[in-house]
Amino acid sequence: MSVIKIIGNNIRELMNESNISVRRLAEVINVTHPTMSKYINGEQAIDSERLYIIADYFNKSFDYFFHEKHEELSLMFRADKPKKNLEQYDYNYMLRKIEEYTDIIDSDSVVYIPQSYTIKVDGPQLSNEDENAIEKIAKEQRRLLGIENRIPDNYYNVISKVGIHVLSFELKNSTLFGASSFAKEHGSFIFVNNNKVIPEERQIFSLVHELGHLLFNRNEYMDPKYNPLYEKTRGNAKEKVADAFAGYFLLPKDMVKEYIKEREGKISPYEMKKHFKVSIQALYLSLHKYGLISNEAYQGFWKRVHNNGWAKTEPEPLNHMSFEKKNEKLIVEIMKLYDEDEISINKIAEFLELEIRDTRKLVKEWGRINDEIETIL
Repeated sequence: MSVIKIIGNNIRELMNESNISVRRLAEVINVTHPTMSKYINGEQAIDSERLYIIADYFNKSFDYFFHEKHEELSLMFRADKPKKNLEQYDYNYMLRKIEEYTDIIDSDSVVYIPQSYTIKVDGPQLSNEDENAIEKIAKEQRRLLGIENRIPDNYYNVISKVGIHVLSFELKNSTLFGASSFAKEHGSFIFVNNNKVIPEERQIFSLVHELGHLLFNRNEYMDPKYNPLYEKTRGNAKEKVADAFAGYFLLPKDMVKEYIKEREGKISPYEMKKHFKVSIQALYLSLHKYGLISNEAYQGFWKRVHNNGWAKTEPEPLNHMSFEKKNEKLIVEIMKLYDEDEISINKIAEFLELEIRDTRKLVKEWGRINDEIETIL
């Protein structure tokens, strides 16, 4: 099939998916209705400037339109009332970033597929048996990640080092915390919303929550009938399992008890939450679950949550981690490709959504940081 036909077919498919008319898209790129039809039917070549506009309109990479086949990725995500809060734009943006990432990172040579577990939840709540199984799996995962008895400085780096692709970019939609994807060809992906409105501890929780989905819900990523845009998260068994996993993973019972013991029970909840890099809500949930605080203290805490508005804000939040630290694997690969003249400034700018001038400054700064690291090593 000719390139002109491939481009036309890709435009048509995107129009059908988004229910966009030929006339509407013609208006977007400022051409006549008949000309737009010729582009779609592969009868006339579209210029790169107009194709870039279409790519931006559908939130796709420019390269997307030159591929005859596209592997379908399915995203699972963490958001309340997803149908209301998750727009097609958000979904397409995350897919686009994953596709661009796979163009930069050679993810086809070695594909990491994490272990898969099954927790069959019977009823609206997790049973004690479910909880025990999830806690055991969380402890095992910490061991496999090399952090069984320590709190790492950078969970993003820990998870990406085992082969899971971690991306942290800003979505304007602050109600969507994170998402994950799995494809046999490329492996496992976790996307974390780096929006500064979302406290750092909640972003970390989303990172581990999505790891939970990769471990417990593998089959759904490959189910063509699964549509995450319309699945409720609140009260959903899969979300309960992923939340429980994140809680046990970030606040292991033995480490929590040891922390309290070392301080002879004289602890500050705010210092403790910063030590474990969790929200104040996650901390109190675990302390209550482990029987380390009374029901009265637990109920009193939730009254303070309501009175102080902590459901939407985080008291004494962690400092936000830099973009470079969250995307360390990606940055290292970009610098490697740039030094070897295998990636252009234009490509980096497109991926990072920056002006060329700003991208040059950023790449120069990354190079300086890498030189400093090599000097230390």
